[in-house]
Amino acid sequence: MAKKKKITPESRTPEGKAPDQGTPVRLKQYEALIFITGAVTLSLEVLASRIMTPYFGVSLYIWAGILSITLIFLALGYQLGGIFSRSRQKEQLQLSLLAAPLWAALSIVVATAVYPVVFPMLATINLIVASFLGGIILLALPLVVLSAMNPLLIALARDANPEGDAGAGRVFFISTVGSVAGVVLTAFVIIPHLTNFRALLWMSLGLGLVVAAISLLHQDLSGRRKKRLLCGCAAVILLGGSLLLAQRAYFKMLAGLSDIGKNFEVLAEYTSVFGNIKVLEAYPEGQGRKPARAYLQDGIIQNMVTADGTILDHTGFMMRLIDAYAPNARNSLVLGVAAGMLPRYLQRRGGKVTAVEINPNSLAAATRFFDFDPKGIAVHVEDARTFVRRHPFPAYDLVITDLFNGDCTPDYLLTVEYFREVQNCLRPGGVVIINTYFDPANEKADDTILATVAAVFPSVLELRSPPSQGLVSSACLVASSAPLDPEVALEMADKGPMPKKDYETLKAARLVNRALLQETPVSDDHNIFSILFASSQLRYRSQFNKLPPNLLVN
Repeated sequence: MAKKKKITPESRTPEGKAPDQGTPVRLKQYEALIFITGAVTLSLEVLASRIMTPYFGVSLYIWAGILSITLIFLALGYQLGGIFSRSRQKEQLQLSLLAAPLWAALSIVVATAVYPVVFPMLATINLIVASFLGGIILLALPLVVLSAMNPLLIALARDANPEGDAGAGRVFFISTVGSVAGVVLTAFVIIPHLTNFRALLWMSLGLGLVVAAISLLHQDLSGRRKKRLLCGCAAVILLGGSLLLAQRAYFKMLAGLSDIGKNFEVLAEYTSVFGNIKVLEAYPEGQGRKPARAYLQDGIIQNMVTADGTILDHTGFMMRLIDAYAPNARNSLVLGVAAGMLPRYLQRRGGKVTAVEINPNSLAAATRFFDFDPKGIAVHVEDARTFVRRHPFPAYDLVITDLFNGDCTPDYLLTVEYFREVQNCLRPGGVVIINTYFDPANEKADDTILATVAAVFPSVLELRSPPSQGLVSSACLVASSAPLDPEVALEMADKGPMPKKDYETLKAARLVNRALLQETPVSDDHNIFSILFASSQLRYRSQFNKLPPNLLVN
């Protein structure tokens, strides 16, 4: 009797037969596809968080919603993929593996077209609920079908490796490494060079092209099934490419959905890991109202100035505080540049000015559109805290902290340790002006900020603008180791004409009594600002997400 050739688990095909030369190549193609779809999965999550920011904000509640949605639909996909794979034959599994990325790509194209219209409507309801619904629109179908591919590939490979984990470990290893690559690629390549709207469309086109390439090289699929896959690829590429090419016309149509959409023109847009910046030309309606230029970051207008140089936002109020409490500052430090108005103002008053900005695109926008001239200003592209930590010596008469990212100041820039580092930069008698906001519905958070600043500076002056219908109000704190007199603010209010809001804020100036503050200062070791401010961030965002839909699309 002839001796039978031993077939080892490694030498089997998915059908349990001796392999042909093509089988290992096909399995490697599927593994490459799993790597790519793993990258797409995490890239989608990162992009979704940035897409939703202008509409729903970046509070702790919003992030909890995004992460919950992601995990729910990943788990659902794993479960459904396992159920689906139990009764499917080899060719059906292969077809499903190749069809899943096409369904994901098609849903991404549809979501990209839909979210600029739907998200502004969702933003009018509860923002926490809206963030969950927004996450479902962007992530549900792509995450379910892409995560279902892992158990499908395990089922396809189990006959080739019937012992041990049947290849499950390898599949999830490849998918997870792909997810890591997706995060890195998104952070360092996609976000700095593409808007989120275009990134989604290019992602769908990429999936379509990858599936088309694998389908053309595939030897086992029947001609009919291969034709169906290629038709699906063509549909994805046609729809995604058309929306990509028609973006300008589509955004123009979105502008028409708002009564004030025609009053804004986008002059430039900058993408970066620190947020999306748009420079707008605004043409307000009403007799005597002047055109203005605005600096918009992640859906919030941070600076606005008319053609004749009139400052229309809170920046003008901070300039008044500079004149009141640091009129003779010879050396000033501005932490946070945005449109560059405060450094420019200080430079024109004379003296040395140092400006620190973490986002180089802010400097580009300020220079090109807001007459910011870096000549004569020591500009540093750096994190504010890193900078003050590197300069632990008294050098400045005035420090301005105007640090906003999304809906609030990053919490690591609000601790006792941070303000001590700022204090170390001040000369004796120097002043720090802090731009912030207060929420009348969240006095615990407000008092915690005051307690934290007062734990470092003996004299703290609070200037809170009167709240309007219970909304979050803008505010400034002036702090110093030397005594501060609220009468200076009152005298400034009586000096000349100014916006009513500025007048009322100056008149409301009051010294903070540390003995009356019940809240505990916040330290780096126990920083709870993200929790304290979560509800306030929702209210703050609700005051800004009524802009035309085309301006909120980042």
